[in-house]
Amino acid sequence: ILLLAVAGRSPLYVIKAGIAEARILAARRPIPEVILDSTTDARTRGMLVLALEARAFADEELGLDVGNSYTSFTRLKSDTLALILSGARRDRLEAKTWWFPIVGHVPYKGFFEEDDARKAQRELEQEGWDSYLRPTAAFSTLGWFADPLLSTLLRQDDVDLVETILHELSHNHLFVSGRVVFNESFAMFVGRAGAARFFCTRPGGGPDTVKCGRAQARWRDEVRFSRFLDGLMEELRAMYGRSDLSSEEKVRLREEVFEASLIR
Repeated sequence: ILLLAVAGRSPLYVIKAGIAEARILAARRPIPEVILDSTTDARTRGMLVLALEARAFADEELGLDVGNSYTSFTRLKSDTLALILSGARRDRLEAKTWWFPIVGHVPYKGFFEEDDARKAQRELEQEGWDSYLRPTAAFSTLGWFADPLLSTLLRQDDVDLVETILHELSHNHLFVSGRVVFNESFAMFVGRAGAARFFCTRPGGGPDTVKCGRAQARWRDEVRFSRFLDGLMEELRAMYGRSDLSSEEKVRLREEVFEASLIR
């Protein structure tokens, strides 16, 4: 902990995150044990069975290095696992980044306590950054620990549960330090395309089933939205790159770009 604290330049943050992760790991129960527990409700039991099937699919069909992840289950006291803070310059396409051991520079920072997240968000905005704070239901320790399936994931439907499991397991399989765009693009592809393949080829599934169609539709939506964002970023990049505009003018003009994008 001391080594990580010094290397990460955020001792208290790293220690708090370590304590939260230790609590999650300490509360793990083997998934088969939870499935067979008579107090487990039918929906939870069904989702846990599906999670094991998705894990086996990732291992046997996709060839991912799944390790011991998603063989256990942790029930959290909250309906939110953590809050993720992101920041960006107001007048250019530049993300705020934080440096941590192993993962390198990343454009987000996770918090297990809402008060800590809100404080960090205020500090970021006081420094002149735009900020975005959102909840997350899962994360990957990149294979360093046997990540459990968390109760926060069971709020999703079947398709999103499988997509999330495949997404996070892809991080276990391949993660390039400091290359967040590549890592997330890879994981998103594996998750969405893999979920479509899972539901469209698994026993009891098939191309004519509702879940297959739903998984394929969500992957198509992901691609369409990505193309939309590519176009929006090109517009912003061109506007931000203008040397005849002040910072204040760029902030004003970006709002016009945002407004126009909403009615396309």
